[in-house]
Amino acid sequence: MSIRRWVVALSASSLLLTACGSATPESSGTVDPSIPLHYATVFGVSVFDPHKTKITSDATMLNVVYDRLVHRDNQGQPIPGLAESWELADESLTFHLRSDVTFSSGNPLDATAVAANLQRALEPDSVTAPMLAGVTGVNVIDDRTVSLTLDGPGAQLVLALSDLPGMIVDPSAFGTPEKDAQLALTPAGAGRFTLANSLPGAEYEFVARPGYWDPEAIAAESLVWTVMTDPQARLSAVDAGDVDIAITTPLTIDAATQQGLRVDTALRLDHMAINFNRTRSEFGKLEVRQAIAHAIDRQAIADTAMEGHAEAATQNFPKDYFAYEPELADAYPYDPDEARRLLTEAGLPNGFSFTAILLNLPENLQVAQIVQQQLAAVGIDMQLNPLPPSDASPTFNRGDADAIVTTFTGRSDPALLFSSLFGENSPQNPSRSTIPEFQDVLDAANRESDLQARGDKLGEVSTVLSENVLAVPLVFFELGSTMTDQVIGYEPSLLVDEWRGVGIAGS
Repeated sequence: MSIRRWVVALSASSLLLTACGSATPESSGTVDPSIPLHYATVFGVSVFDPHKTKITSDATMLNVVYDRLVHRDNQGQPIPGLAESWELADESLTFHLRSDVTFSSGNPLDATAVAANLQRALEPDSVTAPMLAGVTGVNVIDDRTVSLTLDGPGAQLVLALSDLPGMIVDPSAFGTPEKDAQLALTPAGAGRFTLANSLPGAEYEFVARPGYWDPEAIAAESLVWTVMTDPQARLSAVDAGDVDIAITTPLTIDAATQQGLRVDTALRLDHMAINFNRTRSEFGKLEVRQAIAHAIDRQAIADTAMEGHAEAATQNFPKDYFAYEPELADAYPYDPDEARRLLTEAGLPNGFSFTAILLNLPENLQVAQIVQQQLAAVGIDMQLNPLPPSDASPTFNRGDADAIVTTFTGRSDPALLFSSLFGENSPQNPSRSTIPEFQDVLDAANRESDLQARGDKLGEVSTVLSENVLAVPLVFFELGSTMTDQVIGYEPSLLVDEWRGVGIAGS
């Protein structure tokens, strides 16, 4: 293993968060909380139940209505949330909760409620169960203290509990089929906002909770979340003042800047990739997966479909992130001849056909079309089946597709991404199997509490995944927001934007 370029995790993450432009400065005015914050993005939420969703990107909206045991700063580092402090030992992780926190129902949020949530998050049908690997027990010590029993140090678990597994639901809202069905439609949390109205998949209106424990996190008394999949429509809405802030993806960065709009983006952990169902088509053959990896020119995708606002990917983490493995920098270079040779070795000299589903979003469509052309050049016919974001991942996860061209949402800890995508029993792994050595190297990384040593161990996981081509990473890309000059408090995040302290300046 080479010596890793290592800075403390905070500094390493910070290198990714260089803002890429701001045409208009932030207002120097004062936030007026009575002014609603209107946000336009490309997706809504599939369900409001954080432990039973099948789409990990639901966490973006769920962060608005659910607090987690651990929160994160913009660099992705853990900070106190519902837990004021915690201690991690070799065989336990203990959380000390805030006092006088309530759910939106008025019910108290205490250790018993937290324990009920963690036990639910560990249920095998939950997307969160693989993220809590290593937890063998949940114990209530007193009203304000919860301790997890671990089968090892569990270095990944603090940040795991800043994600879906750490979202705390009012226990009175789950536990029966009827309650669970209602929870899918209506959140029951202790977060900054409650859901006032919704048109699922189109628009959601949230109102701030009075008496929330962190008043500085609320700079707008209402948040309106509108789904706009057309990137030009989002820019036009900001330009006209119909929305205050809109998600900005690579296809809109240059256009927004040219229109004189305020743009703030950064390279994030989100990345596009091809993921395979290894029980379908020809994807059970390693040579076929290797052939696809060699047939794709990732730099061409970064330069064209991403308009240069991207980084070609050879693994699941970008350069300068602490889990990046330098020895994989040249893994699977673009080599059509090698791709053809591998297909012949797999018994497919004339290639083969398969169908890939994808999100019906402009960037995803462009990337998929370029991949389609590049695969065709080596004899592989990839048919495209675009689906709405709410349908694409569930369809693939059920095992109803050969492959998916998708965006892997960055997770709060590298181990969570690995276990969610490639864990043998993960609901997000339609192959329902993994390579034998995967779990061993992942467990070794999760038993390592020293940061630099853990980075090296995570690099070994990346190497195993690369050698077996369980997926083909394509590009990391810039994300952030385009906004009016009246927006105050926005900064792009290494992970998902949370809108804590973001509001509108008064006139």
